Amino acid sequence: VESTGELLLLPAEERKITADTVGEAQSAFRKMNSISDEQISKFFEQFAANLESDAIWNEVIAANNEDVEVAKKKGRSTTRLVANEKMRQGMISGLRGWITASSKRGAIIETVKHEGWSVDMVGAALGTVGFVFEGRPNVLADATGVLRGGNTVVFRIGSDALGTARKIMSAALRPALEEAGLPKGAVGLIDSAARSTGYALVSDR
Repeated sequence: VESTGELLLLPAEERKITADTVGEAQSAFRKMNSISDEQISKFFEQFAANLESDAIWNEVIAANNEDVEVAKKKGRSTTRLVANEKMRQGMISGLRGWITASSKRGAIIETVKHEGWSVDMVGAALGTVGFVFEGRPNVLADATGVLRGGNTVVFRIGSDALGTARKIMSAALRPALEEAGLPKGAVGLIDSAARSTGYALVSDR
């Protein structure tokens, strides 16, 4: 721990789960250069369409109801955990907002000119972006926006919403990646309820 100098012991199993997910995202990032902006737009549209499907959303609701019930038994707040219609519409609207968003990758952002020569500032992807957040299922849609810039993403969600996240990934998000032709690991979920995976993610080299 940087602030205290204390040693933080992370279980080997949780480190492996995290490292494998990050590794898949990094591998996917190396393939993103060959992915067109149109394919990324198709992903956002397909993900939104999947969430718009009542059949798929009912699967999400069933998983979410289980998460909410367990959280209540633990005395946890479920204000941001409940996957209601307002959350659903917000996720769909946010995803469709990314369809028309411009991408800076490969674009000349600024040019500095001197006599006889010039330098261009060219937009480029960052790499793999990690998100650590608590029981807010909507973040799985909101934060996929980083794909617009050619990046990939790894999510570590709080245990209260893990079941909901798993269902969104399997029923709506991964099928959208496949339909658009994006690399499988472009969006990854650390599939563990252990808090230590959050520490493993931010300490991954």
